[in-house]
Amino acid sequence: MLYQIFFQILNYSGLSATLLAVWFFSSHKYKIGFAVSIVSCIFWIAIAYIDNVPSLLILNVILLFLDIRGYFKKDVQKNSSEI
Repeated sequence: MLYQIFFQILNYSGLSATLLAVWFFSSHKYKIGFAVSIVSCIFWIAIAYIDNVPSLLILNVILLFLDIRGYFKKDVQKNSSEI
């Protein structure tokens, strides 16, 4: 019972974080969008691990690396445009 409640909270947290990240991306707030997307990927990785879904796990590990890259790349682009 407690496991199901925890899993549902984790599932809806991942869903909410994904939607929030997309909203930030569409608002051109890329830095915040990447940060929220990183949190979202961590939620989905936990869900995939708990539910034993390897394809979801692999997808979100790849997306996590891309989000981390995007977060730092956006920071470098911002700094180079200020020079």
